[in-house]
Amino acid sequence: MAKSSSTMMIVLLVVGLAIGGGIGYFAAPPKIVEKPGETVEVTVTKEPLEGKTVKIGNIISTTAGVETGVPWADEICEVDLNEFADKLGYDVTFDLLSDNAEGQAAIHLEKVQSFKAMDVNLVHGGGWSSMASAALSYVNENNILLWSSSSTSPTLRIADDNLYRMCPDDTVQAPAIAKMLWSWGIKAIIVIQRADSWADGIYNILANDYPALGGVIAERIRYAGEVTEFSSYLAQAESKAQDLINQYGAEHVAIETISFSESVTQVTQARDYPLIYNLMWFGSDGTAMTTQHLDDAPEESDHLKIFSTYAAPGKSEKFYNLFERNMALVAQPIGYYTACSYDVYFTFLKSVLEAQSMDPKDLIPLQHKITYDTWGASGWTLLNEAGDRLASNYDIWGYGYDPEGEADFIAYAIYDGTSGQVLWYAEGETPAGVKVPGVSPPGQ
Repeated sequence: MAKSSSTMMIVLLVVGLAIGGGIGYFAAPPKIVEKPGETVEVTVTKEPLEGKTVKIGNIISTTAGVETGVPWADEICEVDLNEFADKLGYDVTFDLLSDNAEGQAAIHLEKVQSFKAMDVNLVHGGGWSSMASAALSYVNENNILLWSSSSTSPTLRIADDNLYRMCPDDTVQAPAIAKMLWSWGIKAIIVIQRADSWADGIYNILANDYPALGGVIAERIRYAGEVTEFSSYLAQAESKAQDLINQYGAEHVAIETISFSESVTQVTQARDYPLIYNLMWFGSDGTAMTTQHLDDAPEESDHLKIFSTYAAPGKSEKFYNLFERNMALVAQPIGYYTACSYDVYFTFLKSVLEAQSMDPKDLIPLQHKITYDTWGASGWTLLNEAGDRLASNYDIWGYGYDPEGEADFIAYAIYDGTSGQVLWYAEGETPAGVKVPGVSPPGQ
């Protein structure tokens, strides 16, 4: 027994030395042996972007948007980007450079070109589809990665280009508008729309989907985007409205406006046209949650309601946190597209840190992977094959007065993109005295 124990102890000692030697070899740094008079070079590996500043261009679509858009970018998004990078241990600074397209596609292109001249190749812009369209060839030809958080025109649904969109295109929204109209009981509409790619894109799909439900588009009125006086267009709608009211009844006839903030002028001037002023008005994401309606036309907006589809964010603690922070900062709520802009910036950040590069050629191959793996402020950021956000539900917002008598945004309904159903859940009354339907008609 004594001999056997001694043998076992020797074997264990030898094994222990062997294991210890292996651990020592892999755990300890190699020794550098210098010979007299010999210079030894030691290479220290650094991350390629260590100590660098990543500049991202931020083109705000309109002058009116600058007041809230710059604080959102500088005091919320940029702060969060840098805090996130710091927590991950990266010595990288993110700098958001804001500029203003002044509501013009041509000026937006000039801003993109100016950023390129500054060697800024990552741009959040193209807020309007006309702006994204005008810049598309330039960004493709000049190695710029352009992300939009609010361009929705189906004409920009293009694979393998340098434009990515964090929101669904209007092949999703237009059917929601058609169901919104039909579920309310609207049988005939007069469309008043901007003459641009965004509004045309919505109209072209609506022109198929609404008649397929049984509705009639009785008149299409187009106006140039720079128009500020709508009397002649409203007079044309007023003339057509009488025949439609006679045929269908006022409660079944509506105005569908596909417009941006110029809708404020439209509804203000509509008071001079009693027939259309006492019809229901509907809109799209361009007329949803527009602060100018509350400030400049609260009475008219409440009277007409202007039910408008607006993509619904995947509500989460992240979204509500940003909502509260922005309210504290500029006293304005955030919606889907603002949440999308936050997700755009973080897509840039994750791309840059993963690739350790600011070159769009290195970043573009990562966009689908990163968005697939991200649940952002706006929900799951999964893209389709064209680099646009997949389908979404739509909240239906309108205008009204809150219990304290203040003009406010009112959520009246939701469109479920999976079932194609509209659920009306807020109380209200139309100009014609028709109560808001509590739920969609059966089968609709």
